[in-house]
Amino acid sequence: MSKIIVFSKEAFEGRTAEFKNDVTNLEEKGFNNAIFSIKVIGAPWVAYYDENFAGKHLVFEEGEYATIEDKGQFSSLKMVTDDLDNPEIQLNVNYLGRSVTLRKETNLHYIAFSDVVSSHKVTGGVWVLYENTNRQGSQLISLPGDEVPSYSPISFNDVVSHVRPLLPKP
Repeated sequence: MSKIIVFSKEAFEGRTAEFKNDVTNLEEKGFNNAIFSIKVIGAPWVAYYDENFAGKHLVFEEGEYATIEDKGQFSSLKMVTDDLDNPEIQLNVNYLGRSVTLRKETNLHYIAFSDVVSSHKVTGGVWVLYENTNRQGSQLISLPGDEVPSYSPISFNDVVSHVRPLLPKP
């Protein structure tokens, strides 16, 4: 059974809560802007800055996070339940311009696509797009079927430098 265990202090200290289902509003659970460490068992989870799965977010895969980036910032949690097999994403320079289709983790610098991508379409798997290379910077998570014609409204235009699919556990 997949779950996320959250703690109100670093190093798995302080108050704790365990969630097995999505949480649209952590304030109702007494944990709004109060998560400082996390344990994830099973499926990945996405922690959102705003309630109702909105705003900036970070992905947490199975493991223990004694200290987390952006601690004390999260207002909702969502478990990733989508099919992670057969990942595929099409990245575009302008919506109908130059494009590339990827099926594995890629540093876009190596394929001359860093900082020029302005849209994408996910045909398989769940993808994390990063602002900087080596999984650094702001993240954008994209689910199967997502088609984002322009990053401008979400302030992500021409900044994507690294992409990776979330992979199923062996």
